[in-house]
Amino acid sequence: MKPIQVSSLSPLPEFILRLRALILALGESVRPPLWKTEFMNETGLRFLERIYPRNSFQASVHAAGKSACDVHDRAVGRVGVYHLFRLPESLETEIRRIPPDFDEEFVSQFRAGLGHPDMLIEMLVSMCSGVSRPDDAAGAKRIGNEGDLTNAAGFKKAGAVYQNAFAQGKPAFPYFAAEQNGSRR
Repeated sequence: MKPIQVSSLSPLPEFILRLRALILALGESVRPPLWKTEFMNETGLRFLERIYPRNSFQASVHAAGKSACDVHDRAVGRVGVYHLFRLPESLETEIRRIPPDFDEEFVSQFRAGLGHPDMLIEMLVSMCSGVSRPDDAAGAKRIGNEGDLTNAAGFKKAGAVYQNAFAQGKPAFPYFAAEQNGSRR
C-alpha cells in the first residue's frame, strides 16, 4: 500500500478529509460503535451514490461526521476547543471546497477497506507515519493548541491518538485548545 503523505499535491484540507473518513469508518466498525451511523460502509455509500452521484464520498463523510462531532463535543466540550470534526470555520470552508474527484486512488483504497478494520488501520498508520503513538489514548486528550491546526503535524498526532485508541479498544477524543486573548488555555 502506498503511503499517504501531505505535500503540495495534497494540501491540509484533503489530508483532514482523508483522516476524517478513516476515523469515521473505524468508529462505525468497533463494537459498540462510537457513533450510530451507517454511512461509512459499502451499503451506506451506495445509498448516497443514488442521491449524490458525483460526491457520495464527501456526503458520507459529512453525514457521519455530524454524529461524530456530537460525540466528540460531549467528550471534550464545545467552548474553547477544536477537534477533528469541528474545526475553525475557515478550515471547514476549505474542506467543503474540495472537488468530488480529489483523490480517486484514496477513495478506491478506502472502499476496499470497508468491512476490514485492519486495512483501514493500515491506511491510518501510513498517513500518520513519523508520529509516536501515545501510551494511553482513552478519553479526552489535549494534543495541542489552535496554532497546531495550521499544519499536518497536529492532525497526524490526532491520528496517532485514534490509532492507539482503536488498538486498545477504547474511545479517544483528541482535541486542540483554542487561544483566548493571546494566551493559551
